[in-house]
Amino acid sequence: MAQQRIGRIQWGDLTFGPGSRYHVTAIEGLDDMPDIRSDDMERPGQHGDYTGPDYTGPRVIQLGLGLRADSPDELRALTLALRAATQPQRQPEAMRLPDQDTLVYGKIRRRSIPYDAEHLWRTGTAALELYCADPYLYGLEERSASTTAYSPAAGRTYPLAYSGVVPATNLALNPSAEVDLTNTADFGTITRTRDTSIARIGTASIRHVHSGTTTAGTRYSISPVSTGTVRVSIWVRHTGSPAPLRGLLHWMTGSTSLSFIELLPLAPPDANGWSLATGAYTLAGGQTVDSIGLSFQSASGTWWADGLMVETGPTLHAYGDGSMTDYGWSWSGSPHASTSVRVITGTGRSYGSAGQSGRVVAVNDGNSPAYPVLRLDGPIANPSVEQVNTGGRITVDATLNEGEFLTVDTRTRAVLYMGSSPRRSWVRAGAAWPLLMPGRNELVYRGTALPGPSEQPSLLTVTWRDTSL
Repeated sequence: MAQQRIGRIQWGDLTFGPGSRYHVTAIEGLDDMPDIRSDDMERPGQHGDYTGPDYTGPRVIQLGLGLRADSPDELRALTLALRAATQPQRQPEAMRLPDQDTLVYGKIRRRSIPYDAEHLWRTGTAALELYCADPYLYGLEERSASTTAYSPAAGRTYPLAYSGVVPATNLALNPSAEVDLTNTADFGTITRTRDTSIARIGTASIRHVHSGTTTAGTRYSISPVSTGTVRVSIWVRHTGSPAPLRGLLHWMTGSTSLSFIELLPLAPPDANGWSLATGAYTLAGGQTVDSIGLSFQSASGTWWADGLMVETGPTLHAYGDGSMTDYGWSWSGSPHASTSVRVITGTGRSYGSAGQSGRVVAVNDGNSPAYPVLRLDGPIANPSVEQVNTGGRITVDATLNEGEFLTVDTRTRAVLYMGSSPRRSWVRAGAAWPLLMPGRNELVYRGTALPGPSEQPSLLTVTWRDTSL
């Protein structure tokens, strides 16, 4: 529910406002319109001007604070903490206003913490100036929507063949922490929680917070394996500060590690900061693996894990669990507490797929256009994204194989292969970059399918925030 009071303000590790020692006494520039950058020209020999489109300049937010302590020493500690959190910055950082569902990106350009001897005992004041080169006000929630590429419905094919998909089994008993942390355990000294605000698979992940520099993480229970090669993949997201000193993937019997591999450096992250860690171990005679351990050595660091895939045999397939029924997966027992299987089914004849519309709806609840980030996952050739309600369209003249992806930032016009390598030249000339207008937006994803199995369709993921000025 909307409220007029400013409420809490989050800047880095500091919180201003209710419940904190930093009271918000004033704020200016948040609801104000930034200065207009006009493109007007005088009309020669006539009254008035020729006027062009108006654009805003940067937003400047002035924040007044009152420091409230119980002693002079505590007041000094509050002053030092505020000073440490407002140092010159290389890049803009997020200032969050949780009670107003608002986020801005800026740099602290001015800081004033005056010395007032009359009120030195336990109170003080401070003033901050936040320079926002990007003047937009964003919603706190980063929204996303996905669709597979358009494909027409297919008729019966000859010769008649069994329908279905490549069989696979995920041996992890609770691979994505969607319900709870059952069948997982602390691996070393670590604080683990189920986090529903960050996820690579589904709606939850496991958040790890280190309290020291020891190696620690999560141990996942799996269905026991006593022969062959055990192949593993798992998604990892690290805050990056402080960077991990070491990362390990373990094959274990109970709490005993049979073997491990080093994970650092991690694979290049995707657009949302997730890296895929993989590894394989061939069991020796008499060995049994009944759990997989993932651990990092980090000095008071925070990281997340999600989407554990464990298989035996020569191939490690893309992640799957029993909740992904549209892709042929099912739980072998209790949901989110048992192995998952994908089996070949059929009646001896195949009528082909029902086709996919390739359409996705993105709703911008702000009052200004939002710049979406597009992620295109292969396999697909010459993918294109068209915005139905505005006529925007972008086409990529390239082929993305299975496991490859491209991220397109419509604001900066950055086009990054595998999230890091620039590929701006792949965008076909004449592109009209999509913008999410206030309200409902419909996008269509098309491309040319590549030869191969059909159970891994290309995927478009649209990510955005509600945007206002």
